[in-house]
Order: sequence, then structure tokens, then C-alpha cells
Amino acid sequence: MVDEPANLAKARSVKPSQGYNLRQATPADIPTLVNHRRRMFEDMAAAGGTPHDLAALDAMDVGYVAHLSLRLVDGAERAWVIESGERIVASGAVLLSEWLPLPSNLTGRLAYLHSVYTLPEHRRRGLARRIVVTAIEFCRAQGLRRLVLHASREGRPLYESLGFAPTNEMRLVLD
Repeated sequence: MVDEPANLAKARSVKPSQGYNLRQATPADIPTLVNHRRRMFEDMAAAGGTPHDLAALDAMDVGYVAHLSLRLVDGAERAWVIESGERIVASGAVLLSEWLPLPSNLTGRLAYLHSVYTLPEHRRRGLARRIVVTAIEFCRAQGLRRLVLHASREGRPLYESLGFAPTNEMRLVLD
């Protein structure tokens, strides 16, 4: 087993933030998960100074509802939410998929962390960290060897503090 970064071990020892409850998401949480993902993309566009493409966001919302409706039920997706009182204030998810076997991952199973979002008024309280640490622990318990993500500029420090590192991935956008 690979040693975990010291900062991940430290993150595990941090006491939960007062007044916040972490739990696994259910299909009843889909509207909030979709809303958080949309707000995440809106925030990234605003931070980059680019306009929102409302039609693309609307289409993404429809597709994400369909995706979650299937994948939360069949087990290919695991999501978590953090509540403050009755309100969900943070969320994040892991998509499990089959990939090609690699020398470093003979199972070919891959976990993709995505849609980590915290409402602005609840940021800087360790909520996203709790979700990511929970996702890491879940992946370890599943025997997964690899967890990947696409980090926003704002999220990169959190992921790096937990041991995530840049990879050699490249991309070609096909029209």
C-alpha cells in the first residue's frame, strides 16, 4: 500500500465543523447536486472573466439530472452533501468507470472526482476538504488505485494539499 500524504492523515484528524452534517447523497438530492454543479461552472466562468453560456448550462443541467438519476442508483456514482440545518451547503461526487489496465492500475477501474462545490457564504470552513477526504477514503475502501479530477484555479490549492499532482494529460477539442 502506498503511504498517504501526511496532510491527508492530518485532514482525517480534523474535527467536523460545528453545525455541519456530512452524508451520502440520495436521489432526492439530485436537484441540489445539479444546482451546485451549475453554480460551480458559473463561478469558474466569472473568475475567468468569460460570459455564461446559459443555453449550454441549461443543457448540462438536463444531462446531469439524467446521469445522476441512473448512476446514483446503479452505484457508478457516489455523491456526498454537507448540510447546515435543513440546507445543503456543499457537495461533491465520484464517478466510477472502467478504464484500460495500466502497469500502475491493473484493475482498470478509475474514479473521477467532480462537482465539488460550497455555497459562498459557507466557504473557508473545511467543507470541500471534508468531501474530498471522504471521497478519497471511499475510493481506498473500494480498492481503487487512482482518483483523478480537473481542478479549477480556485480549487487547485486544496487538491494539492491532499496530495493530488498534475499529470501529463492532453486534450483535443473536436468540433
